[in-house]
Amino acid sequence: MLTIKLNQMQFHSHIGFYKEERVIGQDIVINITLNLKDVSLDTLAKDDLNNTINYGQVYQIASEVVAKKDTKLVETVASLICKHVWDQFEDKLEHVTVAIQKKGLPIDGVLDNAEVEVSI
Repeated sequence: MLTIKLNQMQFHSHIGFYKEERVIGQDIVINITLNLKDVSLDTLAKDDLNNTINYGQVYQIASEVVAKKDTKLVETVASLICKHVWDQFEDKLEHVTVAIQKKGLPIDGVLDNAEVEVSI
C-alpha cells in the first residue's frame, strides 16, 4: 500500500461560528492522509506521476476550500476537502483522512487547539 501524507499545512482562515472569528480569523493546521489502492513496487519504480497522486493538486484543493468565507465549522471544511479530494482521485484512492487543528479558540481556558478528523 502507498500512503501519502501532507503534514502541517498552515492557513489563516475566517472559519468560525462566531462573527468575530469570521472577521478576525485564526490559524488552522491541516493534515491529509491518502491511502492509495494497491500500487506495485514495479509500478512505482516507473517514476511516472500518473501512477500516483500529485499532492500539489491536493494542497490546492485544501487551499481553495479554506479560502471560502461562508463556512462556519471546521467539520464542514474537513468534509469538503475530503470530498473534493475523493472526487478528483477516486480511481486511485482507498481512503482519505483530513484532520484540521483550529488554534486561537474563543474558549476561556488553556487549550492549544481543537482538532476534527473526517475520513472516507
